[in-house]
Amino acid sequence: MTWGLKYTLMNKEIVLITGASRGIGARLALEFASSGYFVIINFLKEDEKASEVLKKIKAQGAEAQTVKADISDPVQVRNMVRDIVKSRGRIDVLVNNAGITKNRTIAKMSETEWDDVIRTDLSAVFYLTRECSKIMIKNKSGSIINISSIIGLRGQFGTGNYSSAKAGVISLTKSSAKELGRFKVRVNAVLPGYHLTDMGQNSTKDYLDKVKQESVLSETTDIDELSRFIVFLSKIKTVSGQVFNWDSRVI
Repeated sequence: MTWGLKYTLMNKEIVLITGASRGIGARLALEFASSGYFVIINFLKEDEKASEVLKKIKAQGAEAQTVKADISDPVQVRNMVRDIVKSRGRIDVLVNNAGITKNRTIAKMSETEWDDVIRTDLSAVFYLTRECSKIMIKNKSGSIINISSIIGLRGQFGTGNYSSAKAGVISLTKSSAKELGRFKVRVNAVLPGYHLTDMGQNSTKDYLDKVKQESVLSETTDIDELSRFIVFLSKIKTVSGQVFNWDSRVI
């Protein structure tokens, strides 16, 4: 590698995307890479899928790396952020995308089903925001984008754990924005709507029909439009503490 190319790569903005081996995360990784970012692809279990995303990014002439870490573990989060900063120098954008569902009615939900979803969908957002914001505060710049859900505002039958976690993400977004704004660090949330990724495809046809009926356009979210918007949002310097509902279901 020539010095000039190495200098260019080391001066690319760094984006860390959690849960980037599939679904929205994988699409975001490709979009950020095509927009000139160096992409950190965080994943936990899906080694092959993470490798596929990495290959696609490299095939388009962009740069990325995969990082395996359980983001529900604060120690692993701390170590991951430390290692990224040690090798890349900084983190410019954090996208808290990873999430799981373990749907069950409240009366039948186990403590494990509650705890697992809260740890992955809410606590992990706190751990990552805490660690990455320390770096961004030093640099007096940064963007944190939290992927929440319209369900966090409306609630939904059988999703008490997921709804609660996503509502918490929205509140955490607003509190973080107020705390970090003085350091020029922006924090926003996006409600991505329903889309036919792995998680969405696990839903029933009745649920898909209901989503379309509730949409004023009778459409589901376009994941390409969503990913372009999130990259655009990461670049905006004067917007923070906002919640963007990226579909046409009226709240």
